Formats: sequence, structure tokens, C-alpha cells
Amino acid sequence: MKNKIEKKINDFVKWAFRKCGFIISKIPKKRESSGVLMRSRVGKFTLLMKDDNQLPIYFKYQPLYSMNLPRLAVEVLKKYKDVSMIDVGANIGDTVALTRSKCHFPIACIEGDQDFFDILKRNMSDFKDVEIFKALLGEEGGYLNATLGKDAETARLKAAGSPEVSSLVRIITLDDFLKENHQWSRAKLLKIDTDGYDMKILRGAMMYIQNTKPVLFFEYDPVFLDENKEDGLSTLLLLRDSGYRDIIFYDNLGKLIISSSLENELLLKQMHNRIDKKTRTPFAYYDVAIFHEEDGDLAKKFIASEMSFYYKETV
Repeated sequence: MKNKIEKKINDFVKWAFRKCGFIISKIPKKRESSGVLMRSRVGKFTLLMKDDNQLPIYFKYQPLYSMNLPRLAVEVLKKYKDVSMIDVGANIGDTVALTRSKCHFPIACIEGDQDFFDILKRNMSDFKDVEIFKALLGEEGGYLNATLGKDAETARLKAAGSPEVSSLVRIITLDDFLKENHQWSRAKLLKIDTDGYDMKILRGAMMYIQNTKPVLFFEYDPVFLDENKEDGLSTLLLLRDSGYRDIIFYDNLGKLIISSSLENELLLKQMHNRIDKKTRTPFAYYDVAIFHEEDGDLAKKFIASEMSFYYKETV
């Protein structure tokens, strides 16, 4: 009886918050690391990860988490039989594992942090058609006075606070990377997850983007963009001017929010400002999928399938 009453109270509280535009979600409790690697299930595979990694908890309590990209990959493969993907910010290989749980095509993994790269290398040893590369990508090639900050799940470049705690970090552009690794220059799917450097990486890949017109899937985090003195919107408009049209916004836990057009500049501004940068509410950041106008048919089919997946509706 007590459990039923508690459930009713919890359901009412969640309903009341939803009416105000907020969503209550199970938040993983941070664990202390002992430095030991553990094995954990990711999709249909088992990966090595540090024992304080929160991915297993996210997968347990947030079943939609990170599952939008694998669904997108399936649809891209239906149109392009020779599809391949570039995974920037590959981390320990969780995107590969989730994607390969749904479909199979070649994947290039790019990771800049040495610790994550070492785990990635071990995890990818049993995967076929996967190449891994250690590199930090940005808008321009050269050396940056910065630190590579990280926690249990991710790493990101931070501008140098002082010379004593920073070092020169080599940056290359994705365009330059593809000149050296041209076998990936026709990759039709580009995923970027670099905690605030996503816009810079996109601008450093404009030659590839304009030539290949890949489907783009990346993180859009107004808080981290601010830290990197990025407005975000200008890069979205740059993509629009390069022929990209359809855009889909998800919250950071994988829930579909809205689909629209990059022509709707007012909506883009509203979405940018929807996240409160002080409290990170109603969610922490967006995942964004963007399609070139030549893939208007693909965008239409994928949006329809997402409406069916989330709402059992058709468009």
C-alpha cells in the first residue's frame, strides 16, 4: 500500500513539473574511481570502461539515451548502401557499439585524449571495419595553449587559465585529416561529440561537408559554447548557406523535441535560448541532426519514423 501511495505522489509531482515545462529524470549518482577497468554492456557488446563511468546507469534508467543516432544510421544505410561514418570524440567506442547493434558499415573513430584512446583501442580490437585515430580537431590547424579537462565519461579542450597549468596542444582540421586519410572523405554520416568544440570542428570541415554533404549529428551545448566564445547560431546558418535544410532537436537524454528548417532563423534563436545556462534546465544540452537539401527525402522519412517511434503518429 505504501509503495502505491509513493508511486501516485511521484507521478503527480512529475505531472506537475511537466505542466511547467520541466521533466524529472533519474540522475546518475557519481561514483568514485578506483582506477580499475570494468566490463559493461553497451548495446549488444561488452566494452571496457573505468569503474566510475556513468554510462551503465544512464542505459539502465534512460532507455532512450544515445539511441537516436543508431536509428538514424539505419535510415542513412537504407539510402546509401556504401555508407561509412566518422565518429569525432569516439571516447571508449560506445557509439560504435550502439550503432553496430543496429547495422554494420565502416567507421572511423577519432579521439584526442590519451586515456580514452587507450581504452578505445582495446575495445575496438574485435570490431571489423573500424579504424581508430588519435587527434584533436578544431577550426584551424596549429598549436593551442590549452588544457584537456576530463571526467569519467568525456574530455574537452579548455582555454588556458595560466601558463603553469596548460600546454601547447596540436590541433588539426577534419579537412586536413581527410587529406591524409582520404579513404574516409566520402563518409555520409558525421557524428561529433566534443563538449563545446563541435562548432569549431564543423567549420574546420567545410570542404568535406560541401563536397560530400554528409548527414550531421552533433552536440549543441549553449553553456560550453559560451565558454568557448561561440554563439552556435552562426555555424548553423553557415550550414544553411551550404545547402543544409532539415534540422531535428533532441534533449540530452534522447527525447525528440522538434524538427524544423534551418530557414526558420527565429526558431533557431528560440531553441538556443531555451536552455537556462545557469541551471541547465529544462535539460542540459541538445543533440542535433541536420540534413542537406539533397537528402530531403531521407529527412522526411526519418522524421516520420521518429514520430512513429516516440508518439505512434505519422506525418
